[in-house]
Amino acid sequence: MHASIYVEMTELNEKTHRLFVACELPEDVRHSVGGLVDSLRKQSDGAVRWVNPDSLHLTLKFLGEVPERQIPAIKVALQEAVVRHSEFFLELANIGTFGGREGLRVMWAAVAGDVLRLEALARDVNRALSVVGFEAETRPFRPHLTLGRVNNEIATRQRAELEVAVGKVEIPECDWSTKEISLVRSRLQPGGARQDILATFPLRAPLPQS
Repeated sequence: MHASIYVEMTELNEKTHRLFVACELPEDVRHSVGGLVDSLRKQSDGAVRWVNPDSLHLTLKFLGEVPERQIPAIKVALQEAVVRHSEFFLELANIGTFGGREGLRVMWAAVAGDVLRLEALARDVNRALSVVGFEAETRPFRPHLTLGRVNNEIATRQRAELEVAVGKVEIPECDWSTKEISLVRSRLQPGGARQDILATFPLRAPLPQS
């Protein structure tokens, strides 16, 4: 068999994983956000596909389908990305929405606190991964927790009514410490995506002196 054909067939048969890089949330934060989702669910009347609180995370970069052979290089890149960063604190802010021509599409919880340090971490993650072959992000980084997505068949008027109702929901007081980032694998299954943490990378720099 010709060498180039062999390589091409090998690449076609290679196992891939759907990966992203994220800051995981503590259990108490997941519980608080889960209560928020429950409040929103009561007002949506089945119009929204709500996120399972157990799968909530703060995404830094989505990598997509990645060949298994690239995972070691990704791990090295992420280890290099975190060395200049120390623990920082975040909190829930307001509920935000993304829309389109037909109105409301996605609902999310905004994140406040040490956002500048979170953004700096995201930039370093993006930069480190670009060195190992992942396209650099060009869109501004907007830290948020996705809560739910409106079903495609929902009418524009119902989307508008839902957006008004969402704006009246009270955000719980919730803050937490971010001490590490994770490389996460997402496996799509009939009951929803299942997520597995492949590796964690502690933020290693010392806390700034007060």
